[in-house]
Amino acid sequence: MSKIMPQIETERLRLRPFERSDAEALFQNCLSDPEVVRYMPCHPCESLEATQVHIDQWLAWFQENLEAGAMWCVFAVVLKASGAFIGTADFYETNRAAHVAEVGYQFGKLWWGKGYATEALRALIDHCFTATDLNRLWADHDVRNTASGKVLRKAGMLHEGTFRQCKLRKDELVDKAHYAILKEDWGRRGESFSMPHYASPKARKNHQNEAFFVSL
Repeated sequence: MSKIMPQIETERLRLRPFERSDAEALFQNCLSDPEVVRYMPCHPCESLEATQVHIDQWLAWFQENLEAGAMWCVFAVVLKASGAFIGTADFYETNRAAHVAEVGYQFGKLWWGKGYATEALRALIDHCFTATDLNRLWADHDVRNTASGKVLRKAGMLHEGTFRQCKLRKDELVDKAHYAILKEDWGRRGESFSMPHYASPKARKNHQNEAFFVSL
C-alpha cells in the first residue's frame, strides 16, 4: 500500500491503515446503507462479496497512483474506547509537482452528528501538513450534502466556489462545492481567515457568520 502508513490518534479516535479484512465492517456500517452512499459515486453494495470487489478496485486504483509516484493513504477510523470500525478517511495526491492532494471520508449513519468526521478530518489535515510535503488539500461535495460542507468548514477548509453540473453521478449531473486549505492557512489555525479579494459580498458575509477558525 502507501509508503506513508502511520497510525494517528485523537481524543476519541484511532486512524489506522485500512485492511482488506475491514470489508465486513465497511459493508455493514457504510456501503450497504443507501443514506450513506446517497451522494457517493457508487450504489449500495448488496453483499459482502460485492463490497470486497469494490475494495479491490478501490485499492488497485490507489496502487496505480502510488506506482506513478503519488502519495496516498486510506485509514480505517475506529473508536479508541471500543475498537469499533465507524468509517474511513483518506488522502491521495492529485498533483505531485504542486504538492496537492484530495481528502475524503465516509462514516456509518450510527455515528453521524457526533463530531467524529470533523475530528478525523482535522487529524488527517494535521498529518498531511506535518508528515508530508503537501501544500494544498482539497475536497468537494454534492451541494445537496450540506452536512459534508459543515464538516469541511469545521475542519478549517475554505469554500472556494461551486462547479455547476460538473459531475455525472448515477445518471444525474450534479453541482459540486469545492473546498481547500493551504499549509499556510493551517499554520495560522486559531486565527480568522480572510476571504480572497474576489469573493462575493454574500460569500464574505457567510464566511464571517461561520466564525471561520480552526482549533486543532
